[in-house]
Amino acid sequence: MHDDAALAEANRDRMGATDCERLRSGPVAQPVNTFTSLGYVAGAAVVLSRARRADPDGHLNAVVYSTFMALVGAGSVAFHGPQPPGAKLMHDLPIPALLGVGLGTPLMRRLRGADPAPGWTARRGAALVGTTLAGVACYAAGRTDAPTCDPESPVQFHGLWHLVSAAAFVVGGDILFGGVDG
Repeated sequence: MHDDAALAEANRDRMGATDCERLRSGPVAQPVNTFTSLGYVAGAAVVLSRARRADPDGHLNAVVYSTFMALVGAGSVAFHGPQPPGAKLMHDLPIPALLGVGLGTPLMRRLRGADPAPGWTARRGAALVGTTLAGVACYAAGRTDAPTCDPESPVQFHGLWHLVSAAAFVVGGDILFGGVDG
């Protein structure tokens, strides 16, 4: 049995140490958080597929948005998984880029006099608010210092944060790029 305080201190400066799941030795430091990071990659494929069906010519912004979303997932896999040199940068850099495209696209459209959110529906707006709020709650619950943290649990709130925030970005992509089934 490990001394939890000694283990926590030893892992204090490791990537993922604040994301609750116990850091393990070996090729995958945090298996749950690593696997759930793939939700961003899957979500990127969904956004791109739906945007192309809504407009067969495609949208450059949808491609860029989906690319950054996939890079968020790949960086998160590197960060929570094998943790190679540069993994923190791979994890951190695409996040503001994705947010920038998500926020900048409607702003640029508005400046051009175009519809800033061609896929907007009340249902999608409610889904975006709901997934965003659920994501914030999962993120807070998934911190190592949160009372809900159980480092050994197969259900990790930080992993749920990955999945729920990926869903929020899919809904955002549908709003931005006119995804199908609105």
